[in-house]
Amino acid sequence: MALSTPSSRAFSGLTPNITVDITVGSQTPDPDRTIRVLHAFLYFKEAWYCIASFIALLSIVHLIGLLSLYHRAKTNKAIPKAIHDRSSTRRGPISLRRLPSAILNLFRSLAFRWTIPVGSSHTLNLAEVLLTAAYATLVFTWSLVNSTSTKGVKYDPHYWANIAGNVVSTQLPLMTALGMKNNIISYLTGVSFDKLNYLHRMSARVLCILIWLHGAGRIKLGLTGQTSWSHAYIQCGLLAATSLTVLIVVSIRPLRERHYEFFLISHFILAFIVLLSAFFHTEGLELGYLVWPAFIIWGIDRFLRLVRIIAYNFGYFKPGDSKELNAHVEVLSPHFIRLVLYRPQYFHWRPGQSVYLSIPGISALPFESHPFTISTIDNSYDRRAANETGLVSKQLLFLLRVRNGFTKRLLESASDSQSLRVFLDGPYSSPPLLIGFDTVIFVAGGSGVAFVLPLFLDLIRRSCSEDVKYQRIVFIWSIRELSHIQWVSDVLSKALTSVPESVSIDMQIFISTTVAETQSWDDDSVEKPEDEGLDKDKHYQSDLLRFPAVKICTGRADLFSIISKEIAGSPGDVSVNVCGTHALADAVRKALRNPRFFDILKGGPKVSLHVEAFGSS
Repeated sequence: MALSTPSSRAFSGLTPNITVDITVGSQTPDPDRTIRVLHAFLYFKEAWYCIASFIALLSIVHLIGLLSLYHRAKTNKAIPKAIHDRSSTRRGPISLRRLPSAILNLFRSLAFRWTIPVGSSHTLNLAEVLLTAAYATLVFTWSLVNSTSTKGVKYDPHYWANIAGNVVSTQLPLMTALGMKNNIISYLTGVSFDKLNYLHRMSARVLCILIWLHGAGRIKLGLTGQTSWSHAYIQCGLLAATSLTVLIVVSIRPLRERHYEFFLISHFILAFIVLLSAFFHTEGLELGYLVWPAFIIWGIDRFLRLVRIIAYNFGYFKPGDSKELNAHVEVLSPHFIRLVLYRPQYFHWRPGQSVYLSIPGISALPFESHPFTISTIDNSYDRRAANETGLVSKQLLFLLRVRNGFTKRLLESASDSQSLRVFLDGPYSSPPLLIGFDTVIFVAGGSGVAFVLPLFLDLIRRSCSEDVKYQRIVFIWSIRELSHIQWVSDVLSKALTSVPESVSIDMQIFISTTVAETQSWDDDSVEKPEDEGLDKDKHYQSDLLRFPAVKICTGRADLFSIISKEIAGSPGDVSVNVCGTHALADAVRKALRNPRFFDILKGGPKVSLHVEAFGSS
């Protein structure tokens, strides 16, 4: 339009005031653009505020739980308990003072013991399902909310296309942290890294969908000008989306378990491509600061792991041929081996923790390592002189089930009497703190005994001291053949000889009688049973069998009846710990699904459950 504007000044007094006609184009402000820019730089922050608040809430709950646990342990220690007649346990009147305990047990029952089947051999508990749904709802809501333009166009891609990309970028550091062995989320919430790994995979799958939604929105708006395909940062965006998609496909559980070495290589390469290309894509828009924290998180994890590897394997980095840290392999059966190694006395671990082992010559790749549970406890009885310098070290024992790949190659190398060089990284995981419980129940299937054994040994050790007094410990183990008890017979026999009279021990070993029972609860026995079968077990003798607390049973354990009976007869809180197949874990969850709300109000025990199941989703 034409504007008549008087001259604002005379040019050096030589030019008189004149009227100038200036013709300019219409420049009506676009109200949508202002709103879009505000949303693009605000909504991804609000999504992070929600996640940070949830992590803070879990951290507070974890802290309260620890304080309550140690307070209960201190109380139990201060008040001596008489031996309780478990057959005559009675409940009192309803007390509202126990309402918080009843609500807590109700929440545990609904969130962690009710499951939804995923495929034929895996389940997800309701907490995992709800967390997945909540996370997906969060990121998609903050990407698509308020996306109606001022002209009334609903879900206008001008609004949500860029916001979705920003949300994905800000979630990449979280996704990376959830997949690290050393991450602050695990330290704050008390949830071990292996359980957080489910959230790592879940977040990656949700973000993969969102990143393609971002790409679809940009394509719909047209890739022209500064967003054309010719620009490198646009190509990096496509590379990031494609690499993440391929990574998710190769990370599917069946493929991951069957081709673990291939998964390790592909995961490392593709994850690096995703983060690097995502950084260059966002850096082209001056938003690289949203992604680079993921590299910091990854770098801190690798640095801490490197420090551990050097510290706990220092003998291998000294001059000379150091063999005091080498491992010895013993074949227990065609499908089971025992690995023994020693580490310096400054190496500490909690019962039930695991470490990652890498064995040159056995590991297919230089950085290939596999997690195994330490089946011994950290105490002075496991120390010995390791070399001529007088270094005192601790014994670490591992019970390994032979599968394909790493463990199969390890079994084949066991024919040689020579020791193996082993690099150790750890310890990791967050096993249960068995403090302040009157009754502790262990349930293991096959090689799951590797996890429950150190927890059991630690309870016996502490029961013999003045620290903790337990009234009853129940140990249930399902195996294929009676001869399999030789895996842990010596250790258990030694522990049972030192049990104080005030502690009741009930050890039930169940021998599978059918292939179906064997494969469902004892994942070690997917192989065909030996020809002699159960007849061979009739002639097997072990010192462990002479203890009155040890009972040998055939068939499958009635876990529902056993656990229900123990809960009904316990005068105090109960801890149930299971390690085995998903079928075994689900059987234990089923036995604990009843929230027992009114029973707890009347004085019944609270029940905690810890599950270490083979495999993951």
